Amino acid sequence: MSEPIIEEKPALTKKAKTKADKQAEHIARIKRTLVASLMGIGTGAIAFLAGGTPDGAGLQNDAFLGFMLMLAGIVVQRHIFILMGMDTAKLGAKDWFYQGFMTFAFWLMAWTILLTSVTLSAGFSANVTTSHPTMAVAFEDVSTGSPTNWSWDFGDGTTSSLQNPVHRYTTPGAFNVSLTVSNAHGNNTRMLPRFITANATITP
Repeated sequence: MSEPIIEEKPALTKKAKTKADKQAEHIARIKRTLVASLMGIGTGAIAFLAGGTPDGAGLQNDAFLGFMLMLAGIVVQRHIFILMGMDTAKLGAKDWFYQGFMTFAFWLMAWTILLTSVTLSAGFSANVTTSHPTMAVAFEDVSTGSPTNWSWDFGDGTTSSLQNPVHRYTTPGAFNVSLTVSNAHGNNTRMLPRFITANATITP
């Protein structure tokens, strides 16, 4: 007796796909994108915590470890898809490239945001940049990275350790002003040349 011939169903073409098939594929793509994004954010946060204390420039000693964690996150996604009941056999090179790119993008954003939040960057402003001997110049610290110490140099031989000092220039001239901020992660300095111009007399 001859064995019964089983007819294989042809694969659905793009035109033959039903609305339900298209919707299921769309939902699957959303799930894969969500997994890639969350994996990127998670590995970015872990990379920041495992990378060591950043210096004043925002660099970590174990930055390479963070990159390896991101690559591991891309590999782990295959197992997550299996646990979610998704057929990974249907995913081609283009799909895995997309997964890797999304994970990398969110890893980089998360890691950069966390590094920026602790990286010191000195900055300051003043209520006036042209003064006379009777005018007080109010300096304001606008540094980022949560500094805990401030060291001002007003350029006329005087200094201050206040966060937002007020200073009077008693001699005429153009003065360079610098601010050095520091915390447990390091220090950073910003200097603005000829930032304050002090006049000898009051301009009518």
